[in-house]
Amino acid sequence: MGRSPKLSAQHLLFIRHGETIANEQQLAYGVTESPLNEKGIAQAQAVGQCLKSWPTRYHRILSSPLERARHTAELVNLTLNLDIEIDPGLIECDLGDWEGITYQQMHDFGYAMHSIKDDTFEGHGGESPDAVYARVNQTLEQAVARYPNQNIIFVSHGSAIAHGLAALLKTRPKFGYQYLMHNGAITEVALTSTPEILTLNNFEHLPAALRAESGRPDNAQQA
Repeated sequence: MGRSPKLSAQHLLFIRHGETIANEQQLAYGVTESPLNEKGIAQAQAVGQCLKSWPTRYHRILSSPLERARHTAELVNLTLNLDIEIDPGLIECDLGDWEGITYQQMHDFGYAMHSIKDDTFEGHGGESPDAVYARVNQTLEQAVARYPNQNIIFVSHGSAIAHGLAALLKTRPKFGYQYLMHNGAITEVALTSTPEILTLNNFEHLPAALRAESGRPDNAQQA
């Protein structure tokens, strides 16, 4: 369960989509489509049940256009009955020619280490941490300005959320990797004078069988 909401502060809740077939097969998918597997569907349903009694009342959902995020948003919304808006700014990092390689290959290529050391690193024709940071930051700023009196749920992806949180907290893109989330996890931020994380990568709502992720090497991309 999240911490008590901050009175008068706008709240943002970030949900990473449920596990996908690509996650299960340990494949790195950025903008490539991969549907939720059975476990991912159950994770999304568990998030929805959790949010029924969440301390903060939310008013709308913004989702990445990719199927895995949209499906997660729809399943979560079965218990909330909110408006869902598709926002392309919430899409995952484009991995370029590395779309579809295995987590192990990505680890061997040093993708994460390059990304952590160099905010402009694009891999093989993909999107740099700098670019993801700027894109998601703009998306969040626009959403907050568009709905100033509403608490907003964002359903997105590992890297996109991580860089969005780094932007909210005014840290460098490379530090976004400390905010990576499990499939079906929740992070909540209160927009006080200094944005405050109320809960980070919270997956207490997931039964034990839904918590363990398909194995990946340390520092592998989360999509």
